[in-house]
Amino acid sequence: MIELKTSTEKARETARKELKSEPLESVIDRIIFEKLNQNPSILEHEKYFEVPDKMVMFYKYSYGEQSRFFSELMNSAELYGSRCSKCGILHFPPRSRCSECYGETEWKKVSNEGIVLSSTTSWYATSEFFDKVPYAVGYVKPLDADTGILQRIDLKGREKIEPGTKVIAKFKEKRTGVVSDFWYEIME
Repeated sequence: MIELKTSTEKARETARKELKSEPLESVIDRIIFEKLNQNPSILEHEKYFEVPDKMVMFYKYSYGEQSRFFSELMNSAELYGSRCSKCGILHFPPRSRCSECYGETEWKKVSNEGIVLSSTTSWYATSEFFDKVPYAVGYVKPLDADTGILQRIDLKGREKIEPGTKVIAKFKEKRTGVVSDFWYEIME
């Protein structure tokens, strides 16, 4: 019987074997470099033309009127939303204007506890999350907010997360002011 594996599965298998002795980024860089030195072609048992690559870019960007959300996240490990002064909706993540009535909003701290509205399980990831596969991504609504955020959810050994599951926000110890500075974990 012929075993059919995609190049991604083969690379993942190789990386897992070699992770014991090398940092993940070194393994991935080496595997990609080796593949780049091969002639790009349609690989055996695959339908699609693949050209492996790695792209690194350095640039600055502004969060604009949402800067406070990321500043509070980085400096205080706190989550903020925005309450509309016109209709009262508490948006999370925050918005400078209400998306329902276009009223002005004011910043409000939101609960770290939330409810999963919907989710999906990812069995593939970029290098930043490679060691977390499988993981879930889902819409989580803080208990005191009216809207939710699409965010990573730790599966804790499960294969999927049902809507209505209670979760709590967890924060990286060293935060840099990016949305991946926090994630949700299932409350037991």
